[in-house]
Amino acid sequence: MGTTTLWELARAGEDALLLEAGRVAGGSTGKSAAIVRTHYSNPEVVRMAVRSRDALLRLPELLGCAPVYERCGWVFLVDADERDVARENRRMQLAEGAHSEEVDASELLGGVSPDGIAYALFEPDSGFADPVAATRAYAVAAQRQGAEVREETPVEAIVPGRGVRVGGELIEADNVVVAAGAWTARLTAAIGLELPIATTREQDVVFETGGGPTIEHAVSAQVDRLYLRPAGDGRLLTGKGYPKEYELVDPDRYDEGVDDEFEADVRARIEGRFPRLGGMRAVGGGTGLYEVTPDWHPILGAVDGYDGLYLATGGSGHCFKLGPAIGELVAGQLLGRPVDYADVGSFSLSRFAESRQFASTYGGNRA
Repeated sequence: MGTTTLWELARAGEDALLLEAGRVAGGSTGKSAAIVRTHYSNPEVVRMAVRSRDALLRLPELLGCAPVYERCGWVFLVDADERDVARENRRMQLAEGAHSEEVDASELLGGVSPDGIAYALFEPDSGFADPVAATRAYAVAAQRQGAEVREETPVEAIVPGRGVRVGGELIEADNVVVAAGAWTARLTAAIGLELPIATTREQDVVFETGGGPTIEHAVSAQVDRLYLRPAGDGRLLTGKGYPKEYELVDPDRYDEGVDDEFEADVRARIEGRFPRLGGMRAVGGGTGLYEVTPDWHPILGAVDGYDGLYLATGGSGHCFKLGPAIGELVAGQLLGRPVDYADVGSFSLSRFAESRQFASTYGGNRA
């Protein structure tokens, strides 16, 4: 969200500076499964997802970078309880410019067990991206447009109306966009701005499938509360989907390894759904962070009572795939150039006090 906003500001001719506490994409963004889909519950978010996926597909043209996107298709496997909801969602999404096909899971996914699958969707243009390459490509492209990027430069404090403090010194700025992920709420609390954000620990495992064919498509299996995608060289990246238990953590002190119990659980779920993958072995994985809002949608844009302060936070596990649109929304508001496919005001912090939160068809982070 930070680098897409930076690029939008830089290409509009603004004097833009990115202050990165570590390395660009060195934190949770770089650990993202980066599955890209357009199946969402709210029309505005569907349009943002379509816009963002198209940008990722066209990133070499837009940014002059190497390709970052794998158009392998995305499959949604649904149980009987959610079948009618998924069908209704699909009708809405088609009207908003998304494209999907109703499919037979057994025909599309070789060796899949059909047990419990009542409905399946396929988005042929969706898939996954390289989150590190994509994020860095935005930063480099912004630099070519005149922006500055300073890595290993943590912000110590926001100075309202003046800028930010770094290394004990004030960096003056007319506007400050806070896109600090799990550290955003800490920065804003110091200026009296409390954000309804919880930080959760999120694990992924990479399995090697023993030289046989892995899964061809990215898959979100609502039926199994599981997501998985190809990870190259006969490997498979996987993690648990909603609903699940969430572990609240301090972003500066949490276990970045993968729990044995987690690995065993996702292995059992995968082998139950794809018996042909029995015998696969774990060869990697890691743990990142979600910063979760009460309605699992991001907090974006200007903040009432804080002139010149903008937020791009609360991704709740969704906002890599929505990142290009988020950059357009936040920068567009700052520049007075709103986009025509979404209203950044819908995502403002004030929505929680005004009882206009987003609703999620499936609940939680299946937003």
